[in-house]
Amino acid sequence: MKLLWKMRHILRDYWKQYLFAFISLQTVAILNLLAPWLIGRFVDEASNGSLTHSQLLGYVGMILASAVVIYGLRYLWRSLLYGAAINLVKSQRDRLFSHFTKMSPDFYQKHSTGDLMAHATNDLNAVEESAGSGIMTLVDSLIAGFTVLAAMIFAVSGKLALLALLPFPLLIWSTNKYGNMLHKRFSVSQATFSSLNEEAREAVSGIRAVKAHQLDQRQQNRFSELSNSTVDANRRVALVDSMFGPSIQLFFGMSMVITLLAGSWMIKEGEMTLGLLTSFTLYLGQLLGPMLQFGWQFNVFQRGSASWSRLEKLFNVKPAVKEATDAVEAPEDKSLIINLDSFSYPRSENQVLDQIQLNIPQGQLFGITGRTGSGKSTLFRLLQREFNLTGNSAVAIGGTALEQIKLDSLRAQFGWVPQDPMLFSGTIAENIAFAKPEATQEEIENAAQMAAIHDEIVEFNDGYQTILGEQGINLSGGQKQRVAFARALLKDTSILLLDDSFSALDMKTEATILKNLQTLRGNKTIILITQRLPELVTADQIVVLEEGSIVEQGNHDQLVASGEWYSKIFNQQARTLLLEAEKATQQTEQDISQYGALSA
Repeated sequence: MKLLWKMRHILRDYWKQYLFAFISLQTVAILNLLAPWLIGRFVDEASNGSLTHSQLLGYVGMILASAVVIYGLRYLWRSLLYGAAINLVKSQRDRLFSHFTKMSPDFYQKHSTGDLMAHATNDLNAVEESAGSGIMTLVDSLIAGFTVLAAMIFAVSGKLALLALLPFPLLIWSTNKYGNMLHKRFSVSQATFSSLNEEAREAVSGIRAVKAHQLDQRQQNRFSELSNSTVDANRRVALVDSMFGPSIQLFFGMSMVITLLAGSWMIKEGEMTLGLLTSFTLYLGQLLGPMLQFGWQFNVFQRGSASWSRLEKLFNVKPAVKEATDAVEAPEDKSLIINLDSFSYPRSENQVLDQIQLNIPQGQLFGITGRTGSGKSTLFRLLQREFNLTGNSAVAIGGTALEQIKLDSLRAQFGWVPQDPMLFSGTIAENIAFAKPEATQEEIENAAQMAAIHDEIVEFNDGYQTILGEQGINLSGGQKQRVAFARALLKDTSILLLDDSFSALDMKTEATILKNLQTLRGNKTIILITQRLPELVTADQIVVLEEGSIVEQGNHDQLVASGEWYSKIFNQQARTLLLEAEKATQQTEQDISQYGALSA
C-alpha cells in the first residue's frame, strides 16, 4: 500500500481505466457466487427427490450464461488494467530519459551506465508489474475475498465462517514477515544486476582493447564472479518467494479441516443442510484464489516498492546547472568575455583554472594550446555551461552572462568537435545530421566536403547509407573525427569549438580542413584547442596555458618572437614536418627511379 500511496499522483492520470476495471471485477465477483449457490440448491433438491428436469436445465443454463459474461468482463478489466500499466510505465520511462538529459556531468560520475540502464529496464519493469498485475490482484483478491466472505456469512452460516477464519491471523503475520524479507533481498538483487549490466557493457564497448591485451579470460572470470553474485542474490529472493504459496495452502488446509469438522457437527445438530455445507465448501474454495493472489500480490508490491525507491533516488537528484527563471535568448552579438578567478571541479580541491581573462571578438580564429592537463578542455566545458561558476568568475556572450541565457539557446550557439567523438548506431548520413535531422542530402554532402570526408564516404558500398556500428566501430579514428566535424558544420552555429579535433588526421587532410575553415572566418567564431602549433599560424589570437593559467598570449608572430614555450615547441614541430616532407620527397624520387629501371 505504501507503493500505491507514493504513486498516487501518477495513478490518478489513469483513474477512469482503473475505475471501470474495478467495476468489472466487482461484477465478476458477484457472478462467481452464483454457481456455488445453484450447486447447493441442486444438492438439496436432488437429495430430497424434488429436482425436476426443467430445474436441472435451468441451473445448467444459468451457470453457462454467467460463465460467458464472466469471460467478457475478465477480458475487459484485464485490458483496461494492463493498458493503464503500460501507459503509466511509458510515461515514467520518458520522464526518466528526460531526467537523464538534464543531469550535469557530476551525476554521471556517480552513476555508471550499467546502473542507469538497470533503472530504465528492470526497475521500471517491476513498477509496471505492480501497476498492472499487482493492482489487479490486490483489487481482485479484496473484492472477491470480501464478496465470498459476505456470502459465507449471510447466505450460509456466520458461525461456520468465523470458525473457518481462525487460521487467517497467522497467515497475515507470516506474509508480512516474508514481505519485509523480500523487500531487502530484492533491493540487493537489483543492485547486483546493475553491476553485472555495467560489466557486460564495458566488456562489449571495449572489446577491441580486451582482445588486443589478451584479457578475454580475465574478463570472463570477472563476469562469472558478478554473475554468480547475481544468481545468489536472486536465489535468496526465490527462497522467500517459495514460502508464500506453501504457507497460504497450509493455512487454507487448516481452514478446510475446521470447516468439514464443524459443518458435519452442524448438520448432525440440524443447524445446516448438506446443500448449504456444499455451497460453503465451494465458497471456501473460491477464497483460496484471493488468498494465493494476495500472497503473490504482496510479493509483486515488495519488488515494485524496492524498485520505486531506487527510481525515486534518481528523480530526487536535481541538476546542478539550472536555468534562471528570468533567462533570455542568446544575444545577436556572439563575442565572448571570460573572467575566471579560479575554477575547481565539484567535490575536488584541485584548482584547474586560475586567473583567466579573455576577450574573443565575434568571427575570430582563436587558438588555445599548452601541455596536457593544463585546463584547455575545461574552458570549453565552462563555455557550454556544464558547471556553475562561483565567486566573481563569469563568462558572457555579447555581454550577457551565461547564467542569464536559456540553456537550449545557449547550447544552440556552439558546434563542438571533441578529440574522441561519439558516433551513434545508424547511417553515416544520420550521424552527420544528428543535430539537424531535417537536413537535405545536399546539405549533408556539403558539410562532408568541408570536413574532407565526402570522397571516402562515397567509396563505401552504401555510401551515406552505410550503417555504423556502436560508436562508429567500422570507421578509422580520423574518419570518426571528420564525421563529427561535418556534424558540427551542418549544425551551422555561431561558435565552433574544436577540441584537438585534428589529432587523428594526416597533414594533407588537416591542411584541407584548415583551408576550408578559412572561408568561415568573420562569420563564425572558431576556437581551436591543439598541440599541433602549425595549425595556429593564421590565428588572430593564441593563448598558452600552463597549470590552468595563461603564461603566453598574442598572435603567432609575437609568440614565436618571444622565445618562450610556444616558440620552442613550434620550431621543433616545424623541423619535424620538414624532415617528414624531405623523406616523402626522397621516397617518391626512389620509387620513380625504380619504376624507370624496371621499365628499361
